[in-house]
Amino acid sequence: MDGEAVGQEPRAASVDARIGQRWAETRDEFLARVDPGQRPIVAVLMKQPHRGGLGLRMWLRDLAMRGRPLPEGLPQGLVQVYLNDPEAVPLHDCAVCGLAIPVHPSRRGYEGEPEQIYFPACPACGGPTGLYAYWSNMSNH
Repeated sequence: MDGEAVGQEPRAASVDARIGQRWAETRDEFLARVDPGQRPIVAVLMKQPHRGGLGLRMWLRDLAMRGRPLPEGLPQGLVQVYLNDPEAVPLHDCAVCGLAIPVHPSRRGYEGEPEQIYFPACPACGGPTGLYAYWSNMSNH
């Protein structure tokens, strides 16, 4: 049994390294698309979870795991929502381009209707936004 556990460690380390590399690459690509004036604070929030940025890290995790494309430049207003509202999370998306859209969740959690919907239309392409809007519109893609 001990031999099996030891034999599995290199594979686990390899998986961890790949995940870490994917996260770093996605983070770097994400930061490159953030407005230069917002980039330093966004970078800090991504590296220091105790300072906030939960919604930004949730968005980054989704990008790293699903590999959805980002627009060349992220709309400043979209990023600013995460900087202004520490409770904003990417629970909505655009039905057309799939961009993750922040909302301020309900006091009951992520399941209820959001307390604040910041973008009923996508700030990148103008498409409609909502809960699972992109995924429910996949037949059009």
